[in-house]
Amino acid sequence: MSFDKLLKDAVRDEVTRAIAPLAAAVEQLKSQGLIVGRLAAALGTGPARRGRPVKVPVGRGKKGKASAGGQRVCALENCGRPARSKGYCAAHYQKYRMLEKTGRLPADWAEFAPEGSVKNVTLPRGRAGAKALAEARKKSRD
Repeated sequence: MSFDKLLKDAVRDEVTRAIAPLAAAVEQLKSQGLIVGRLAAALGTGPARRGRPVKVPVGRGKKGKASAGGQRVCALENCGRPARSKGYCAAHYQKYRMLEKTGRLPADWAEFAPEGSVKNVTLPRGRAGAKALAEARKKSRD
């Protein structure tokens, strides 16, 4: 027997022992129907699949629950983009942060609001926007 074969066998046995608990956990999740496809195939516990990626449900924490499609949708009406932070898509989350920072956050713009439940706010621009910001700063000082 060659040294290369002995080394390969030793490495394979060590790796198999190291990932055995992970493979057992994947098998348990697979039997519960929580995991399929590429992750199982990558760990060698299931058949390899090609084509579209398989959706694996991911926990979202206490408040940010996933919808039936596996992803939340932005909380603003008629947005339809996937939610990224606090229930809002990337663009509306930036607007949320700016409104919160300037003290102009409407009451219905809550964290993790239900999908499509928040009305959009049109913000003033130019001189009117500067005036609105000045008024908001003045109110926050009082």
